[in-house]
Amino acid sequence: MHRRARLPTSAGADTVTLTGSATATNLAGTYLDTLGDAGSWTACTAIHPFGPPPGVYDYTGTFNSTANPLTIAPAIFIELGQDSSSGLNGKATIMNSPCIGSLTLSGHAVGDAFSVTDAANKVRILALPTEPTVPTGNSFAVSYKFEPTAASCAGYFGRGMVTIIPSPFDY
Repeated sequence: MHRRARLPTSAGADTVTLTGSATATNLAGTYLDTLGDAGSWTACTAIHPFGPPPGVYDYTGTFNSTANPLTIAPAIFIELGQDSSSGLNGKATIMNSPCIGSLTLSGHAVGDAFSVTDAANKVRILALPTEPTVPTGNSFAVSYKFEPTAASCAGYFGRGMVTIIPSPFDY
């Protein structure tokens, strides 16, 4: 008799149950949700946590559209800092993009990861650290998506990489 694994569904309310343990500055364990998904998770202390104002991080990198890739990937420079209500605010300058040159960003951070949006340009950006256990942890995988109703780049989505630009005051 063979049992077939239950596939996760995408409808309805979902409750996720996490179990795990803490060792030094890391957490790890397993999860199970009520829609049929299960797996493992890990977490560690933020390497570059956003602090109170006027602390700002600068990031630089490239990105490209998945559906409409350019021969020369657009470059992005992001400046983000925490505001007085613990949210993120900042701006991005984009070079080599045929449809966008700058963004005004707001959002939030969880550890080193951050999610920001530009409401006027209708774009969302998610950045996740790629090196969570390395002491420097300076690289981030970026995903972005423009809403279908955006005035520029409508429906575009893609990926990229950004790196924190070290401050001369980091030591």
